[in-house]
Amino acid sequence: MATLWELMRDCIPDDHARQVTSRYYLDEAMSSPGPPELVVDLGCGRGTSAKLFRKHDPEVRWVGVDIRDSPEAGQRTDGAGSVVHYDGVRLPFRSGSVPLVYSHQVFEHVSHPRELLAEVGRVLRPGGLFIGSTSQFEPYHSFSLWNYTPYGFRTLVEQGGLAMEEVRPSLDGVALIMRSYTGRRAEFGRFWEQESPLNTEIDRWAKKSGRQAALANLRKLTYCGQFAFRARKPAEEERAPGAPSRN
Repeated sequence: MATLWELMRDCIPDDHARQVTSRYYLDEAMSSPGPPELVVDLGCGRGTSAKLFRKHDPEVRWVGVDIRDSPEAGQRTDGAGSVVHYDGVRLPFRSGSVPLVYSHQVFEHVSHPRELLAEVGRVLRPGGLFIGSTSQFEPYHSFSLWNYTPYGFRTLVEQGGLAMEEVRPSLDGVALIMRSYTGRRAEFGRFWEQESPLNTEIDRWAKKSGRQAALANLRKLTYCGQFAFRARKPAEEERAPGAPSRN
């Protein structure tokens, strides 16, 4: 029986084991040399990511995409940027035209994740990035349909023609379950900004036993409520594992 380590070790980083959100990969992409001039927020909701991208580059072109009857999109404020609607599967962009697709806590709500991930693969440029986060152990919320293991999500991403490069844990699943069970009390909100209780315990375990950061990340990913990811569309001469052949 394959372990999560065997299936994911090439995607589990060893530089640090801090819990992160999708913001981690947003900041990384926009701070890297040659940041994208266009970003697409898939499932943009209220459009809050526009400010985060423009904090790095006020001139970046931000385009939000959402379904027409999204409850969160109905709360959007003016000034976010261009927003287009779609049918939940077909993205309204030319093939190979988008350098970066960002998706924050969206895919647990998507009716057809396999088909939508194939669309992400279609619209990305060769070398383009798909970054964001989704849920693993998170109770039902706002029409949510799924929870993904990191390996399950990696499988779907790679079937869409992308290569999963990195997965990092966000807050732990116990914290999310208790947040829901106790009526979404406001004090649980701090765990998106600081290490959640089980992650703190894992940090103690890693320090006491002298474990490397990758093994702390592995343990956090095993029990995380949400995880963040970075995937990339391979160059034309490459092909992601599990991607269909073009021949």
